[in-house]
Amino acid sequence: MAYQYETEKWVRVKLDTNTLKQCMQRTNARPLFDMMSWLALMGIFGWLTVLYWGSFASFITLFIYGILYGSGSSAREHETGHGTAFKSKTLNRLFHEITSFCILRETFLRNHGHDLHHRHTIITGIDPEIVTPAPPKLFQMVVNLLQVEKSIRGFRPLIAHSFGHLLASEIAAGLTLKRQTIWLARLWLVILGSTGGAALYLESVLPLLLIGPLPAMYGGTFRHLFALSQHVGLAVNVNDHRLNTRTIILGPILSYLYLNMNYHLEHHLYPAVPYYHLPRLYKALAPQCPPAYQGFLSVFIEMIPVLLKQRHQPDYHIVRPIPDTSLSNL
Repeated sequence: MAYQYETEKWVRVKLDTNTLKQCMQRTNARPLFDMMSWLALMGIFGWLTVLYWGSFASFITLFIYGILYGSGSSAREHETGHGTAFKSKTLNRLFHEITSFCILRETFLRNHGHDLHHRHTIITGIDPEIVTPAPPKLFQMVVNLLQVEKSIRGFRPLIAHSFGHLLASEIAAGLTLKRQTIWLARLWLVILGSTGGAALYLESVLPLLLIGPLPAMYGGTFRHLFALSQHVGLAVNVNDHRLNTRTIILGPILSYLYLNMNYHLEHHLYPAVPYYHLPRLYKALAPQCPPAYQGFLSVFIEMIPVLLKQRHQPDYHIVRPIPDTSLSNL
């Protein structure tokens, strides 16, 4: 049966007012630490890569740098894009621009598409962020482990916007190009062009491995795995986030890299809650939600057989157990 998105309302999971108020509190200290430490780690491993370039050690440092650049930036772009990370709007905007550049996705485009994703999560034909539609394209999923398609695709709108033009799809969506977007697009192209110029001048590929699409590609594997783990293999066209969104319990390193977005069900239920309060929100909502997955591996052990089966049965999906607690349809 087709999903009646115009009349159906999302099932809401109840949360007492005091807990919600506590979870909604924003600060600058915690996100500033997470952002500055991320930049510092990239600086350290980037410097070590330059220092040991040509040796085996440089491959290790470059690999770590790439993960921070291509995957760590994605979670930070996501949270600052929501405007919930910092209490300060200026800091949110600043770090949103920095992290968006790393993954070559303009802030102008991201905000519109991600808003649709939250309002129509995994609703076919409406949600623009469905990672893998059913039946799945398995070859494309494997290729995207290096984020080649996303990294290259970002150049087309970037170039168009730098000349003050919108793409046809953007015009159809009713988007308006602002002067600020035009100048930011030009700034991005200047930085990327300067990086290419530095590579030619130094007669080395190293600058291209540190800035631009290449680190977004070779360092984007975790970004893609994180994206797959959020919704893939679960129910589509339903009005209950508990059926189409996962929460995964991860260790401190992956949680830091992913910026607590492993609590993805809680994020979709209450998207205005800052990422650093999601563990508290998870504990408060746990009695009303399916059990969280324990570790990354458990998700893919369950998901891969489902994807293989969906090649022949597109409607097949994982059914998550919903606790029999009181719910309200608001």
